[in-house]
Amino acid sequence: MTPAELRRICDSLNDERETGGQSELARQLGWDSSTIRRKLAGKSIITRSDALAIRAVTKEDRNVK
Repeated sequence: MTPAELRRICDSLNDERETGGQSELARQLGWDSSTIRRKLAGKSIITRSDALAIRAVTKEDRNVK
């Protein structure tokens, strides 16, 4: 999963004001929202296990890379 793919997932979780997707994903994963921000910025890699967890909680039906 790339940061761009993660961004798309976060954006899909935004509320009606188009905000909150990062926080919502962090909440669903049990992560701190700063972890999501680091992964989006490329400062922390998105591991295969991260991608699996993200896709599991968001019901993303795609092959994990």
